[in-house]
Amino acid sequence: MKYRKIRKTPLTVSEVGFGLWTVSTGWWGKFTDAEAIALMRKAHDLGVNLYDAADTYGNGKSEELIPAAFPGMRDKLVIATKVGYDFYNHGGERKGQREIAQDFSPKFLRFAVEQALKRLKTDRIDILQLHNIRADQVSDDSIWSTLADLEKEGKVISSGVALGPAIGWMYE
Repeated sequence: MKYRKIRKTPLTVSEVGFGLWTVSTGWWGKFTDAEAIALMRKAHDLGVNLYDAADTYGNGKSEELIPAAFPGMRDKLVIATKVGYDFYNHGGERKGQREIAQDFSPKFLRFAVEQALKRLKTDRIDILQLHNIRADQVSDDSIWSTLADLEKEGKVISSGVALGPAIGWMYE
């Protein structure tokens, strides 16, 4: 496995990561927790250290799988997760890519990060991504100052944006 250093951070990540979307949502077939954990551990055995989750994947399930798969191994992992979809108030079981309400307010971002930290059973998120944020929201300085504050507090090491074409960001 090849690894890369993420600039301006102490993080070194595998060039291949393990995305938890498929194993935590049930949208492309069902995976038991045992099957998901076995896949995650096999990837780690092959050198993968980057695990990419999102709070909305399986309504928190993707984040819960990481500490279940790797108890006591936090410092051997680079954990990336995404926030911004408010499944807490607009959730329920989803089938397919039906979008739910988004919230990138400072209050919600802090809430979502705290909830993710609990599910991940950790004190920090290595890479926090704003999940499919829209172009008109990117210029909101309060979002970026909140992320900077979370980094200063040590709750987040690095932050950025995750975009996906299936939800219409290309029109922007």
